[in-house]
Amino acid sequence: MSDSFIGFLKGFGYAAKGIVHCVKTQRNMRFHICAAVTVIFISRFYRLDRGEYALLAVIIAAVMAAEAVNTAVESAVDLVTAEKKPLAAAAKDCAAGAVLITAVGAAAAGIFLFGDIGVLGEIAEWFAAVPTRIAAGIVYIFICIYFIFGIKRS
Repeated sequence: MSDSFIGFLKGFGYAAKGIVHCVKTQRNMRFHICAAVTVIFISRFYRLDRGEYALLAVIIAAVMAAEAVNTAVESAVDLVTAEKKPLAAAAKDCAAGAVLITAVGAAAAGIFLFGDIGVLGEIAEWFAAVPTRIAAGIVYIFICIYFIFGIKRS
């Protein structure tokens, strides 16, 4: 294999390391992961078409990518300056604002995709039909809470 191809493949490894770093160190990234898993699960009750699932995939990826870029900006700013400087604060605030804009857009799209609140009754009936589903749902909630808040990561 050529060196350029090996370098190309190594790039995927570096990207994976970056994603792992974000998950380990960023509570908001862990929240986005739990939210994405929940939304994907709930989407099965809404009978979305292929285009809507494609939109959902792009939205989830955009929010997580924005969070990764925010982490990169914060890390770079922290690396360059340890003291509080207005431009450093502005860079970090703008990066965080980009995540907020993306998340608000995702929430708006979610309202359009999942706006039929009648389906919530169908979801409740699905859980109530089998008691172990209720228990599994409660366990899932606690796992998400622990994943997001409970583990001290470095």
